[in-house]
Amino acid sequence: MFLYKKCEVCGEKINKLQKLRNIYTLKMGEVLQCKYCFTYYKTNKIVESFSSIYINTGIGIIFWFIAGICFAILLPTTINQNVKFIVALLFSFIFLSFINFIIACVIPLHKTQPPQKIHKQSFIYWVAMGILAIILIAFFVGFLGIKF
Repeated sequence: MFLYKKCEVCGEKINKLQKLRNIYTLKMGEVLQCKYCFTYYKTNKIVESFSSIYINTGIGIIFWFIAGICFAILLPTTINQNVKFIVALLFSFIFLSFINFIIACVIPLHKTQPPQKIHKQSFIYWVAMGILAIILIAFFVGFLGIKF
């Protein structure tokens, strides 16, 4: 029952993962709403501040590379080094996504006031972030000298 929060007003179950992105955004202060009584729930400020530090300092990317290096060490040596590194980074991404899923499941939610204005990022913003991620990955691949 970790995926649900029982509404304090009407008693209905609120799915914490109403959207797939809640795996990542719930700890950053994403607001959930009960479908029946329209009560809003959110994490507390301490969790939001730790999440903000985690994201703004780039610790998540550092953990991703550390996990990738650990997976690269654990993979067999018969695989091509370039393919081995890419597979290790993929495994580390899946591993860290699983960790974020566990955090989203156990994170406490508290009743809050209705948000003044829910600010949603536009599609263009997410496309730009995707392009930036591709550029960063290409930079690191070039920096590490991985040849395809």
